[in-house]
Amino acid sequence: MTIWTDLTAAALLGSGRGSAPIHLPGRLNKLLTGIEAEDRLLRAAGILAVADLAALTAIPSVEPMPTPAPPETALPVTDRKLTGLLTRLIEHGQLLLLAEGCRLLAAAGQCLPPRLLPSALELGRKSVALREPLRQALGQRGAWLAGQNADWAFAALAGTKLTEQRLWDEGDAEQRAAFLRRLRPIDPAEARELLVATFPSETARTRTILLPALGENLHPKDEPFLAAVLANDRGKEVRQRAAILLSRLPNSGFAQRMTARLDSCVRSERKLLRTVTVIEPPAVFAPDWKADLLEEQPPAGSKLGERAWWLRQLVSYAPLGWWEKKLAMNPAGILAVAAKSEWKAALLAGFRAALGQQPGHPVWTLALLERGGFSHQDAVQLAMTLAPADADAVLQQILAATDDAGLAAQLIETADFTWSVTLWRAARQKLPVWLAQQDWQFRQALPLLAHRLPPEALADDLTGPELAPLADVLAGFSSILEQRRSLQRCFRFAPVVPTLSAQ
Repeated sequence: MTIWTDLTAAALLGSGRGSAPIHLPGRLNKLLTGIEAEDRLLRAAGILAVADLAALTAIPSVEPMPTPAPPETALPVTDRKLTGLLTRLIEHGQLLLLAEGCRLLAAAGQCLPPRLLPSALELGRKSVALREPLRQALGQRGAWLAGQNADWAFAALAGTKLTEQRLWDEGDAEQRAAFLRRLRPIDPAEARELLVATFPSETARTRTILLPALGENLHPKDEPFLAAVLANDRGKEVRQRAAILLSRLPNSGFAQRMTARLDSCVRSERKLLRTVTVIEPPAVFAPDWKADLLEEQPPAGSKLGERAWWLRQLVSYAPLGWWEKKLAMNPAGILAVAAKSEWKAALLAGFRAALGQQPGHPVWTLALLERGGFSHQDAVQLAMTLAPADADAVLQQILAATDDAGLAAQLIETADFTWSVTLWRAARQKLPVWLAQQDWQFRQALPLLAHRLPPEALADDLTGPELAPLADVLAGFSSILEQRRSLQRCFRFAPVVPTLSAQ
């Protein structure tokens, strides 16, 4: 018999039915004196429960003790104001602001305070976009902590140098792709061989992420591997990535096949005592075209007929330099010929697709933008093929040409870089017009606009008379600006004097 047995019996019979009084050993029994039977029973049970817990011993784990965290190389944040701000960003899930804060921490040689690491890592688990800036601000302790939890494995290599082999051996798909991109300019052959060795065993998603890394310092020696991927890979998207890379190699077999097919579509004719260039699609779809990912039927909803669709695909995969040699013209002249063609829509669509797949042709892009003939929406997409500084200048022109709030929303969502002060102030002038249209897409994009401002424009005034009636709509926008200002001030980067008044 045990005391617990006596307690159980007394509880089942009822403490007032003649049960013997409960006694506890030693001095514990003094805790039961002078109280009624019911209270004595309950107090005894409570005392025994606490005693049992105090007597528990941990069962030794069979798992080995984790290696202690290495010494911290960055300086953990101790400033109360900055810690409080970072805490609020994490608690409210403000991912873009937290990403900016992490980048500022890394630039200052600091890292997140230890108590915020678990919550920040959990946010990184849920948001792929947050992972890279978060890895920059975790410090050694954060990387060590991530290594203890499989759900946080994305950050286990935080702090590892971008050229360390560990990133390739142990990193996730994005980290491995970043490793390849950084290795390509240094040792392109080594980067290619690493990819070739593991490519067949990777998942289709991973192959899709890794293959574009060969676009850095692309070389004719990459052709055999890319041609094999095009011919044999099981994933259609992977084959498409290979085709795009091959189209950037003018002497590759793939590019030569595309230009040979186009060559028969381009001819010179004498009309009205002058020679003109005529471009028209092939008459038939050849059976061997499918091996190069050309599709016979246009996609559902396309406005192009079959032959126009064939021409559009051929143009999209042909090296742009081929046109300059074939027609002995600059891009503006070639586009002028295309604009006069019966097949203008297919040609211009093909050239736009080629510019998206073959970077490094700003003259073509600017000539196509100058030529026009397509919507502002298409112009925004085309501008995004340029380097940010050039794209910024084009977007300024687009903003000047239209007051469409829907287009402004697309521009805000697409132009994913820090805007120049000039572009932001062009948008600032349009804010009342856009907001007056009550366009739901623009209002959804408005908070994102607050993240596009350059730091030197964060103190710009938004209290002018034309915006005063819209204060409620701008509340969220203004709140993000204020939080960005607070972040910048913590690192002493932010301007404190307004630089733009109502105009």
